[in-house]
Amino acid sequence: MLKKLSQRDKRTLLLGGVTAVIIVGWSLGLPWLNDWRDTRLLLTARRQQLKLIAPGSDAAAAKAAEALALAVPVFEMPQPEKTQSVLFRDRFTEQLKKAGIKVKTLEYTGLKSAKRLSQYKVLRLQCKGTCQLNQAFDLLAALNENPWLVGVEEFLIKCDPKNRQNVDLTLTVSTFAK
Repeated sequence: MLKKLSQRDKRTLLLGGVTAVIIVGWSLGLPWLNDWRDTRLLLTARRQQLKLIAPGSDAAAAKAAEALALAVPVFEMPQPEKTQSVLFRDRFTEQLKKAGIKVKTLEYTGLKSAKRLSQYKVLRLQCKGTCQLNQAFDLLAALNENPWLVGVEEFLIKCDPKNRQNVDLTLTVSTFAK
């Protein structure tokens, strides 16, 4: 059959075949090429993000990761109630001593179930004591170092009428327990 075709017909068939291959290649290859470019851009962005999180030999990235690690508070998962209450009280007592606060009373004020997390209980630890104003603020600044701290429920300071630097402190902090 090809012998009966003229030279012009052969060229037309060849040009039509090449055109069909180009059209099919264009319609299938262009989306693949765009997807490949998007993937490469995403990969580059993820590598930059990974450098910030887990720096290699880059000194600037190492400093950024260290600053990020210091900004994020440490948190431990709640333990059973008996264990959690002892761990939390001991760590909070250490923080009070470190801040230089003279503790009058330190007691749990009650248990109740957390509203959203029915499997956990909220333990509230109330501390009453005396200190200087800067010591109270130092304690507040250092509270995020306690890995079991969930929140500060109450913070009351009352100035001593004789010496305004001395304050009576009432601080209630909370944690979760199983």
